[in-house]
Amino acid sequence: MANRQNTGRGRRPASRVQEGMGRLILSNKLNNWAGALIGLFIAVSMGFLIARYTVLGLGLFGASIGLAVIIACLLNPPTGFYINMVYSLVIYQINRMFFHDELQVGLAIDVLALAILFSLVIKGASLKAGFNEFIHSPVVILIVLNFLYGILEILNPEGHSAQAWVMAVRKAFETSIFLFVIYMILKDRESIRTYLRWLFVLCVLVALYGCIQQWHGLFDFERDWVFADDIRRGIFYINGEFRKFSTFNDPAAFGEMMAAVSVFFTILALNQRDRRTRRTLLGGVVLMVLAMVYSGTRTANVMLLSGLVLYALLTFDRKGTRRFALVFALLFIGVLYAPIYGNSSLNRFRSSFVGANDESYNVRVIARNYIRPYMLSHPFGGGLMTTNNIGLTMNPGHYLAGFQTDSGYLQLALEIGWIGLTLICIMFYMILRTGVRCYFGSRNAEMKAVYAAGTCALFTYYVGMFAQSTVGGMVDMAFYYPVIAIFLRFNYFENPDPVPASDGMMVK
Repeated sequence: MANRQNTGRGRRPASRVQEGMGRLILSNKLNNWAGALIGLFIAVSMGFLIARYTVLGLGLFGASIGLAVIIACLLNPPTGFYINMVYSLVIYQINRMFFHDELQVGLAIDVLALAILFSLVIKGASLKAGFNEFIHSPVVILIVLNFLYGILEILNPEGHSAQAWVMAVRKAFETSIFLFVIYMILKDRESIRTYLRWLFVLCVLVALYGCIQQWHGLFDFERDWVFADDIRRGIFYINGEFRKFSTFNDPAAFGEMMAAVSVFFTILALNQRDRRTRRTLLGGVVLMVLAMVYSGTRTANVMLLSGLVLYALLTFDRKGTRRFALVFALLFIGVLYAPIYGNSSLNRFRSSFVGANDESYNVRVIARNYIRPYMLSHPFGGGLMTTNNIGLTMNPGHYLAGFQTDSGYLQLALEIGWIGLTLICIMFYMILRTGVRCYFGSRNAEMKAVYAAGTCALFTYYVGMFAQSTVGGMVDMAFYYPVIAIFLRFNYFENPDPVPASDGMMVK
């Protein structure tokens, strides 16, 4: 009996310790002194490893951050989506700052998208019903058709690289999955308001950094990164001045993004009744337009003009739109013909609208006339990733390798043929048609503004495709695909919204 009592007494402290640990870790979730001690230990350990064993320390630190991000995506799908937004906008800057441009940035997008999708599954989201509605949309059907066409490109005898085919198909699959994930997350008007706030803040920060690069000059690591590659230096450094790229991979992508979001938030501001919110939006737009001009991307200038012109045509029955169109036209003419000639950014902006006298434009016309016979004689194209500099890497020796397309449409026509280009153009048309139908079919003033802004912003991308590959970059995850997802959710947004709009960005 005594032995049994002693044994029981010996177990009680252990059980108390287990209960205490469970309370500290599970109940309080380390939001206590134990969590603070653990965090301090991890911080000191990481600091020691990075100081003494840099590669190992950075590797463990990166793994810890990655694990924390994946856990966050699994616990909360919207959080994962916004993490993905931030990642797509800043990862190139982190890559050149800490990893000397050697980090494989695309892999993380795949992991995050799958983590968010898995989170939706384990949380019991109605994926089956959502997928059935998603897949029956004409836009999604065309996206799937284009994906299947890309898969069939493996049979193209002109293509030399299976690796290039795998990369292109993987990217197309990734964007399809991500579009579905966004479709499931942006499920009501309150989620749209939250997304708009995130998008506005991130775009303002990115634009502000681009302006700082102009006002302050590039930082040393950015300057070294530009001059580390001869091709990059030729694109970024023109006439003794750097084109600004902010946190993006190149000035063109930065300028195009700024043009699209400038159109988007300008239209939202014009439809905003609250003066404070309108001024906030227009203040952000001023920074975005300045950053766009500083990027030196002439295509972006045309994109901005085309988006605002489409909005004027879309809503010309409004008195406010006609007034805005008149003011904008006078401002535009003033910028083109004002007697100011010493500003290089202003001169480059003006050159966007006098292309017939521009030498680079004439060179592009000659190149397109030269390659046209090849395009017409190859209805299925020359294979994926066979043009531009990527063609020299993925398909060396190919007839198209190294040919600078300088146009997204021309690149598509050469790589997937005029048949594939036709499918892409039909898809673009259906996306715009869906946006226009959403605008005219909506009975809610808040959502009508979003539909108009989204339609005009996407239109700028398709106009920009004539001179650049504006669609298909990583930053599309932050803006291009969410706008399409909002269009696809039209029927849900038209239902009565139980959430009041008294404090949202789109206050009416």
